[in-house]
Amino acid sequence: MSLDTKRKDVAYLLGRLFAILERAQLDALGKVNSTIKDRFFSAASATPASVFPRLIRLSQHHIAKSEYGFQSDRSIANIMEDIDLFPAHMNLQDQGLFAIAYYQQKNAITREIEEAVERKKAEKIKGEEK
Repeated sequence: MSLDTKRKDVAYLLGRLFAILERAQLDALGKVNSTIKDRFFSAASATPASVFPRLIRLSQHHIAKSEYGFQSDRSIANIMEDIDLFPAHMNLQDQGLFAIAYYQQKNAITREIEEAVERKKAEKIKGEEK
């Protein structure tokens, strides 16, 4: 199954949001020793209210530093539009849904990047042929 941008379960939205926050960090800092996933995945999926406010605040620095920060900011805003509050706790089923959404969003981001790279390569080849 692939990313479902129409799905509005809070656990699913939070998993998607976490993937976007991680991408914003990587866009801003490049390869780092430990990403937000390494440090916060378990807590974010089990106790979102204790983690997400801090991650959102941190993401503002990443967005400001990144060349493509506006895209991350727009994605965050789109997801946050459907979240009323961060739950204090999520049960095991919701934690699983969080993980599914995280990996689906991460794969969607990777596909977008790969497609953009391929488009740039094709444009470069066309430019060289002229």
